[in-house]
Amino acid sequence: MASEDARYRQSSQFRLWSFSPSQLAAAREKTNIQAQSSIAARIASTPNTSAPTSNANTPDPDGTPSLPDFLTPAEEAVMVSFYVSELLRAGDHAEVGEVVKATGAAFFRRFYVTNSIMTYPPHDMIIVALFFACKAEGIFPRIGEFISKFGRDRPEEILAGEYLLCQGIRFAFDVKHPFRALKGAAMELRRLGDIDEQRINNAERRAREILGFSPLITDAYFHYTPSQIMLAALSLADRVLAERLISHTFHYVAPPSDSGPGTPMATGDAPVSRRDVKVEDKEAIIGSHIRDKVLGTVLACRDMLAKELPERREHWGNKVVYKAQIQPIRKKLNKCRDPDRWNLVELQRARREQAGNRSDSEDDEPEENPRSLEKDAAVFGDALPAKRRKVVKTEDPFGPPL
Repeated sequence: MASEDARYRQSSQFRLWSFSPSQLAAAREKTNIQAQSSIAARIASTPNTSAPTSNANTPDPDGTPSLPDFLTPAEEAVMVSFYVSELLRAGDHAEVGEVVKATGAAFFRRFYVTNSIMTYPPHDMIIVALFFACKAEGIFPRIGEFISKFGRDRPEEILAGEYLLCQGIRFAFDVKHPFRALKGAAMELRRLGDIDEQRINNAERRAREILGFSPLITDAYFHYTPSQIMLAALSLADRVLAERLISHTFHYVAPPSDSGPGTPMATGDAPVSRRDVKVEDKEAIIGSHIRDKVLGTVLACRDMLAKELPERREHWGNKVVYKAQIQPIRKKLNKCRDPDRWNLVELQRARREQAGNRSDSEDDEPEENPRSLEKDAAVFGDALPAKRRKVVKTEDPFGPPL
């Protein structure tokens, strides 16, 4: 049976959405550069009458609109964290569970790794991510009732962004969270029998508060596994209990071999028994030499979570902080946003019309037009070679005898 670590490495969360810090920074920088080039091309091709009304897009003497000052990857990261805090507030307002809010935040952060915040409107995508997170977690609210909680009355504003969100997260709807791992850790600590129950309860409650905010605002889900995030949160709540749990888990020491110098099997090439293989596997998974490595990883995750403790909820909603840090970036964003993709409803309508025009033009073409055949082949791959069968003419409806 595969270990839990091996099963996690087969999940889409690990295969598609786990990065080293340098890989994540490179992906965001690439997304930012691509967004700048595409938005610049669209602004240059947009008539001046329909250009955004700001002095950043006033035309040059030759009539070409001047390019705005684009957001940097660092500014985009700040805005993503700000809108994640807004998503969590929206989840509280809609009275959804902690797992739904965490899934929505994970969807939102994943979407803006490969999509720029200058391309698609984050204030719409937080509602899209939260609504789709409900469905991903098996809750199916009526869209009219759901959006009415946020003062909206147009369901198409949310439905228009759903497929965009699915594309952006690569259709990876399964998000693995550390909440259940925290329950298991508390049960394991109670099983030890020498720790005060109230202390365990206090640590579990504080760790759950941390898990509901800190890893969602930071990049912890991209860099660490759910169990590592759980242990880091537990370490912030009660470091002694977390280190006790780690030491208790990774304590295995392989027993000495039974064969000594006087036994017949001590010399020569002895066959490896099934017991020896199990001992090696157990030592590789929970051996004492793994403890220091795990502890180092947990402490690194702990430092990341410590930068955004639950008390920082008020920081992101503070008016002084908003005016000093967020408002200047939002003003900059209003000048450099994509003119063709900011309105999700209009974008969906334009794409439907484009698809309809394409299908009409294909219907008008002759059936044997090579171009249409090439397009069909491009959808399903290269055409398979035709198989020729020799047909035996016979009067027997069941064919010739075997």
